[in-house]
Amino acid sequence: MNAAQKGLVVSFLLFGALPSIVVFTALEKKIERRNTLIIGGIVFIIGSILSAIATGMYYIMAARFILGIAAGIANMFGLIYLSELAPAKIRGLMSSLYQLSVNIGILVAYGVGAAFQGSEEWRWTLAIGVIPTAIFTIGMFVSPQSPRWLIRDGQVNKAKKVLNRVRSSDDEIKHEVHDIENSLTTQDAGLHELFTRFRPVLTMLIILTIFQVFTGINAAVYYAPEIFHNLGLANASIVADFGVGTALVVSTLISLPFIDRLGRKKLLEISLVGQIPPAIALCIWSGNATIAVISIFIYVFMFGFGLGPVFWSYVPEILPLKARALGMGVITFTQYLLNAVFSLLLPNIC
Repeated sequence: MNAAQKGLVVSFLLFGALPSIVVFTALEKKIERRNTLIIGGIVFIIGSILSAIATGMYYIMAARFILGIAAGIANMFGLIYLSELAPAKIRGLMSSLYQLSVNIGILVAYGVGAAFQGSEEWRWTLAIGVIPTAIFTIGMFVSPQSPRWLIRDGQVNKAKKVLNRVRSSDDEIKHEVHDIENSLTTQDAGLHELFTRFRPVLTMLIILTIFQVFTGINAAVYYAPEIFHNLGLANASIVADFGVGTALVVSTLISLPFIDRLGRKKLLEISLVGQIPPAIALCIWSGNATIAVISIFIYVFMFGFGLGPVFWSYVPEILPLKARALGMGVITFTQYLLNAVFSLLLPNIC
């Protein structure tokens, strides 16, 4: 594939997420969170199989688009589901563990790619995606339903049974049921209210989304093997894959105890400031392979320390409860759209 074709194949997964975010945000009141994630898991399985049996570039683009539909569902409703089940005192930690799990998944995927690189069995590389997808889908079948959604649907006793599995005391359950019932007495915000009454919060989150994407992390995650190969490194793709993947996992793991101790804002500041020196070094000494590799690793590490995990815990927390679902839809849509554009254009720019 040439540069333009690579950009299309990579970005089509991201473009596929856009319609699913719109559709399932609109259906948010009609389909329970857990059931939505089960649908996403089934779509993941279909997309993984189609990717593995693809017979041409347009076929694999279509398969990637289908995978994107599932990715949009999982990314948006996975976070909402977690925030509705997790106790308030560990909600931020749970959102960060979500991001850590994503980064572990990236590292494992890199390992799968490296394992099949010598044999060039790319079909198996893509087909193995069925295994974690099947685990995810089965896991969602046995997971509890969202208590907030159940109460909104009038199933209060069922919601209490769910909360009894994930809360430590009866008082905590009563207090949470009371809070949910009170919050449901006000109508959820529509688009007009979101873009007027809640515009300051939404504007801030959109600006943060732009920074999260256009600081360039996906250049490292998606195209690191090519970047390192152009530097003339031996075993470039393996070095890139495991280096970038390990940096993401380790940095996110280190950040976990600091998220509540230092606060979201402080971690974002540290992360963004920490990305500046390696970006400058990479620009000035781009011809020096050693400096370039070290710079990319530091850059990825600083992203994983703050901007990566904090972003997805910060968004649902700062959105008002009545605007959370719709606001998450708008921010997730914006993030995927910007990510898709960035991924599409990057190979041609480079």
